[in-house]
Amino acid sequence: MDDKTIERIEEKYLITSKEKTELLKAIKSNLRKDEFFSEEVLSIYFDTKNYDLVIKSIDRPDFREKVRIRAYNVPKLSSPIFFEIKTKLKVGKKKIGNKRRLSLPLKDFYQYLEKDANLEELAKNFSKNNKKQVQIARELDYLMKYYRLEPKLFIGADRVAYVGKDDSNFRLTFDSNLRFREKKLRLEKGSDGEKFFPLTSDPKHDIIMEVKTMNAMPPWFARELSRLKIYPVRFSKYGKIYELIKERNKNV
Repeated sequence: MDDKTIERIEEKYLITSKEKTELLKAIKSNLRKDEFFSEEVLSIYFDTKNYDLVIKSIDRPDFREKVRIRAYNVPKLSSPIFFEIKTKLKVGKKKIGNKRRLSLPLKDFYQYLEKDANLEELAKNFSKNNKKQVQIARELDYLMKYYRLEPKLFIGADRVAYVGKDDSNFRLTFDSNLRFREKKLRLEKGSDGEKFFPLTSDPKHDIIMEVKTMNAMPPWFARELSRLKIYPVRFSKYGKIYELIKERNKNV
Protein backbone atom coordinates (compact mmCIF):
# COMPACT_ATOMS: atom_id res chain seq x y z
CA MET A 1 0.00 0.00 0.00
CA ASP A 2 1.24 3.44 -0.91
CA ASP A 3 0.40 6.75 0.74
CA LYS A 4 0.87 10.38 -0.02
CA THR A 5 0.31 13.65 1.77
CA ILE A 6 0.07 16.62 -0.58
CA GLU A 7 -0.34 20.23 0.56
CA ARG A 8 -0.44 23.11 -1.92
CA ILE A 9 -2.13 26.32 -3.07
CA GLU A 10 -4.96 25.62 -5.54
CA GLU A 11 -6.92 27.79 -7.98
CA LYS A 12 -9.62 26.86 -10.52
CA TYR A 13 -10.65 28.57 -13.74
CA LEU A 14 -13.47 27.95 -16.25
CA ILE A 15 -12.14 28.51 -19.76
CA THR A 16 -12.94 27.90 -23.42
CA SER A 17 -11.09 25.60 -25.81
CA LYS A 18 -9.76 28.67 -27.60
CA GLU A 19 -8.39 30.11 -24.33
CA LYS A 20 -6.75 26.77 -23.53
CA THR A 21 -5.05 26.69 -26.94
CA GLU A 22 -3.82 30.30 -26.65
CA LEU A 23 -2.55 29.82 -23.11
CA LEU A 24 -0.65 26.62 -23.87
CA LYS A 25 0.90 28.18 -26.97
CA ALA A 26 2.19 31.08 -24.86
CA ILE A 27 3.61 29.02 -21.98
CA LYS A 28 4.63 25.74 -23.65
CA SER A 29 8.34 26.47 -23.21
CA ASN A 30 7.84 26.47 -19.42
CA LEU A 31 5.91 23.17 -19.29
CA ARG A 32 6.43 19.48 -19.86
CA LYS A 33 3.84 16.75 -20.07
CA ASP A 34 3.06 15.01 -16.82
CA GLU A 35 4.03 11.36 -16.45
CA PHE A 36 0.30 10.58 -16.75
CA PHE A 37 -0.42 13.17 -19.41
CA SER A 38 -3.82 12.06 -20.72
CA GLU A 39 -6.26 9.89 -18.80
CA GLU A 40 -9.74 9.61 -17.34
CA VAL A 41 -10.12 10.77 -13.75
CA LEU A 42 -12.86 8.75 -12.07
CA SER A 43 -14.09 9.42 -8.54
CA ILE A 44 -16.80 8.24 -6.20
CA TYR A 45 -17.65 10.71 -3.43
CA PHE A 46 -18.80 9.58 -0.01
CA ASP A 47 -21.21 11.57 2.11
CA THR A 48 -23.80 11.22 4.86
CA LYS A 49 -27.34 10.09 4.16
CA ASN A 50 -28.38 13.76 3.97
CA TYR A 51 -25.30 15.03 2.08
CA ASP A 52 -24.00 16.98 5.07
CA LEU A 53 -20.39 17.23 3.82
CA VAL A 54 -21.21 18.74 0.45
CA ILE A 55 -23.86 21.07 1.94
CA LYS A 56 -21.27 22.36 4.38
CA SER A 57 -18.74 22.75 1.56
CA ILE A 58 -21.19 24.80 -0.53
CA ASP A 59 -21.49 27.26 2.37
CA ARG A 60 -17.70 27.81 1.95
CA PRO A 61 -16.46 27.69 5.55
CA ASP A 62 -12.77 28.33 6.13
CA PHE A 63 -12.28 24.58 6.50
CA ARG A 64 -14.01 21.85 4.51
CA GLU A 65 -13.32 18.23 3.67
CA LYS A 66 -14.29 15.50 1.22
CA VAL A 67 -13.83 11.74 1.21
CA ARG A 68 -13.59 9.85 -2.06
CA ILE A 69 -12.04 6.97 -3.92
CA ARG A 70 -10.30 7.73 -7.20
CA ALA A 71 -8.91 5.82 -10.17
CA TYR A 72 -7.16 6.94 -13.31
CA ASN A 73 -8.93 5.10 -16.15
CA VAL A 74 -11.42 2.31 -15.45
CA PRO A 75 -9.86 -0.12 -12.94
CA LYS A 76 -10.20 -3.86 -12.53
CA LEU A 77 -10.94 -5.28 -9.10
CA SER A 78 -7.23 -6.08 -8.76
CA SER A 79 -6.16 -2.55 -9.80
CA PRO A 80 -4.85 -0.04 -7.26
CA ILE A 81 -7.10 2.91 -6.43
CA PHE A 82 -6.71 5.89 -4.11
CA PHE A 83 -8.77 6.28 -0.94
CA GLU A 84 -8.55 9.98 -0.10
CA ILE A 85 -9.33 12.70 2.40
CA LYS A 86 -9.22 16.07 0.67
CA THR A 87 -9.36 19.21 2.81
CA LYS A 88 -9.26 22.89 1.94
CA LEU A 89 -8.25 25.62 4.38
CA LYS A 90 -8.61 29.32 3.70
CA VAL A 91 -5.72 31.35 5.11
CA GLY A 92 -6.18 35.02 4.25
CA LYS A 93 -6.71 35.12 0.49
CA LYS A 94 -4.94 31.80 -0.06
CA LYS A 95 -6.74 28.47 -0.40
CA ILE A 96 -4.48 25.68 0.78
CA GLY A 97 -5.43 22.19 -0.31
CA ASN A 98 -4.30 19.10 1.55
CA LYS A 99 -4.75 15.57 0.28
CA ARG A 100 -3.95 12.45 2.29
CA ARG A 101 -4.43 9.16 0.55
CA LEU A 102 -3.83 5.45 0.59
CA SER A 103 -3.43 3.25 -2.45
CA LEU A 104 -4.86 -0.24 -2.25
CA PRO A 105 -6.48 -2.77 -4.60
CA LEU A 106 -10.10 -1.99 -5.36
CA LYS A 107 -11.24 -5.41 -4.16
CA ASP A 108 -9.61 -4.75 -0.77
CA PHE A 109 -11.41 -1.43 -0.49
CA TYR A 110 -14.71 -3.19 -1.10
CA GLN A 111 -13.83 -5.70 1.60
CA TYR A 112 -13.35 -2.79 4.00
CA LEU A 113 -16.56 -1.09 2.83
CA GLU A 114 -18.54 -4.29 3.36
CA LYS A 115 -17.03 -4.59 6.85
CA ASP A 116 -15.13 -7.76 5.94
CA ALA A 117 -11.72 -6.17 6.55
CA ASN A 118 -10.12 -3.67 8.95
CA LEU A 119 -8.57 -0.68 7.15
CA GLU A 120 -5.81 -0.23 9.71
CA GLU A 121 -4.85 -3.90 9.37
CA LEU A 122 -4.83 -3.55 5.57
CA ALA A 123 -2.52 -0.56 5.93
CA LYS A 124 -0.21 -2.45 8.26
CA ASN A 125 -0.06 -5.46 5.95
CA PHE A 126 0.52 -3.57 2.71
CA SER A 127 2.93 -0.97 4.08
CA LYS A 128 4.89 -3.22 6.42
CA ASN A 129 3.48 -1.26 9.36
CA ASN A 130 4.48 2.16 8.00
CA LYS A 131 3.36 4.60 10.71
CA LYS A 132 2.32 7.34 8.30
CA GLN A 133 0.12 5.03 6.26
CA VAL A 134 -1.44 3.50 9.35
CA GLN A 135 -2.27 7.00 10.64
CA ILE A 136 -3.98 7.93 7.37
CA ALA A 137 -5.96 4.68 7.55
CA ARG A 138 -7.09 5.60 11.07
CA GLU A 139 -8.21 9.06 9.89
CA LEU A 140 -10.17 7.63 6.97
CA ASP A 141 -11.76 4.93 9.10
CA TYR A 142 -12.72 7.49 11.76
CA LEU A 143 -14.39 9.80 9.23
CA MET A 144 -16.24 6.94 7.57
CA LYS A 145 -17.64 5.74 10.88
CA TYR A 146 -18.19 9.12 12.57
CA TYR A 147 -20.23 10.53 9.67
CA ARG A 148 -21.60 7.13 8.57
CA LEU A 149 -20.42 7.84 5.06
CA GLU A 150 -21.75 5.99 2.05
CA PRO A 151 -21.13 6.20 -1.71
CA LYS A 152 -23.23 9.01 -3.18
CA LEU A 153 -22.00 10.17 -6.57
CA PHE A 154 -19.71 9.12 -9.42
CA ILE A 155 -17.91 11.91 -11.28
CA GLY A 156 -15.70 11.40 -14.31
CA ALA A 157 -13.65 13.73 -16.51
CA ASP A 158 -11.06 13.54 -19.27
CA ARG A 159 -7.81 15.13 -18.10
CA VAL A 160 -4.57 16.34 -19.61
CA ALA A 161 -1.84 17.36 -17.18
CA TYR A 162 1.37 19.35 -17.28
CA VAL A 163 4.07 20.19 -14.75
CA GLY A 164 6.58 23.02 -14.71
CA LYS A 165 9.72 22.30 -16.74
CA ASP A 166 11.90 23.79 -14.00
CA ASP A 167 9.49 23.37 -11.09
CA SER A 168 7.74 20.01 -10.75
CA ASN A 169 5.69 21.45 -7.86
CA PHE A 170 3.78 23.55 -10.41
CA ARG A 171 0.96 21.43 -11.85
CA LEU A 172 -1.56 22.48 -14.49
CA THR A 173 -4.55 20.31 -15.43
CA PHE A 174 -7.42 20.64 -17.88
CA ASP A 175 -10.61 18.63 -17.25
CA SER A 176 -13.27 18.27 -19.94
CA ASN A 177 -16.25 16.04 -20.74
CA LEU A 178 -17.47 16.19 -17.14
CA ARG A 179 -20.07 13.51 -16.39
CA PHE A 180 -21.80 11.95 -13.41
CA ARG A 181 -24.11 9.17 -12.29
CA GLU A 182 -26.05 8.41 -9.12
CA LYS A 183 -26.22 4.65 -9.73
CA LYS A 184 -23.59 2.00 -10.47
CA LEU A 185 -21.40 3.54 -7.76
CA ARG A 186 -18.49 1.20 -8.37
CA LEU A 187 -15.38 2.31 -10.26
CA GLU A 188 -15.07 -0.93 -12.25
CA LYS A 189 -18.54 -0.32 -13.75
CA GLY A 190 -17.13 2.08 -16.32
CA SER A 191 -16.67 5.78 -16.96
CA ASP A 192 -20.02 6.59 -18.56
CA GLY A 193 -22.43 9.10 -17.09
CA GLU A 194 -24.72 12.04 -17.78
CA LYS A 195 -22.91 15.02 -19.24
CA PHE A 196 -22.73 18.03 -16.95
CA PHE A 197 -22.82 20.96 -19.35
CA PRO A 198 -22.67 23.89 -19.50
CA LEU A 199 -20.60 24.84 -16.47
CA THR A 200 -21.58 28.50 -16.67
CA SER A 201 -24.15 30.60 -18.51
CA ASP A 202 -21.71 30.60 -21.46
CA PRO A 203 -21.64 27.06 -22.93
CA LYS A 204 -18.22 27.74 -24.46
CA HIS A 205 -16.68 27.63 -20.98
CA ASP A 206 -16.51 23.85 -20.90
CA ILE A 207 -13.00 23.24 -19.54
CA ILE A 208 -11.98 23.28 -15.89
CA MET A 209 -8.39 24.45 -15.54
CA GLU A 210 -6.77 23.87 -12.17
CA VAL A 211 -3.43 25.17 -10.97
CA LYS A 212 -1.62 23.64 -8.02
CA THR A 213 1.63 25.00 -6.67
CA MET A 214 3.61 24.98 -3.46
CA ASN A 215 4.48 28.66 -3.83
CA ALA A 216 3.16 31.76 -5.57
CA MET A 217 2.13 31.53 -9.21
CA PRO A 218 5.16 31.77 -11.53
CA PRO A 219 5.43 35.23 -13.17
CA TRP A 220 5.30 33.77 -16.71
CA PHE A 221 1.99 32.08 -15.88
CA ALA A 222 0.41 35.03 -14.04
CA ARG A 223 1.38 37.33 -16.91
CA GLU A 224 -0.45 35.23 -19.51
CA LEU A 225 -3.54 34.85 -17.33
CA SER A 226 -3.70 38.63 -17.07
CA ARG A 227 -3.20 39.09 -20.82
CA LEU A 228 -5.96 36.63 -21.67
CA LYS A 229 -8.24 37.98 -18.92
CA ILE A 230 -8.59 34.56 -17.28
CA TYR A 231 -9.65 34.85 -13.65
CA PRO A 232 -10.07 32.29 -10.86
CA VAL A 233 -13.54 31.09 -9.92
CA ARG A 234 -15.14 29.22 -7.05
CA PHE A 235 -16.05 25.86 -8.46
CA SER A 236 -16.53 22.39 -7.00
CA LYS A 237 -17.49 19.52 -9.31
CA TYR A 238 -19.22 17.65 -6.49
CA GLY A 239 -20.91 20.79 -5.18
CA LYS A 240 -22.23 21.94 -8.56
CA ILE A 241 -23.57 18.53 -9.53
CA TYR A 242 -25.19 18.11 -6.11
CA GLU A 243 -26.99 21.45 -6.62
CA LEU A 244 -28.22 20.27 -10.03
CA ILE A 245 -29.56 17.02 -8.55
CA LYS A 246 -31.20 18.89 -5.67
CA GLU A 247 -32.93 21.29 -8.07
CA ARG A 248 -34.20 18.40 -10.16
CA ASN A 249 -35.63 16.63 -7.13
CA LYS A 250 -37.64 19.74 -6.25
CA ASN A 251 -39.48 19.42 -9.54
CA VAL A 252 -40.27 15.72 -9.24
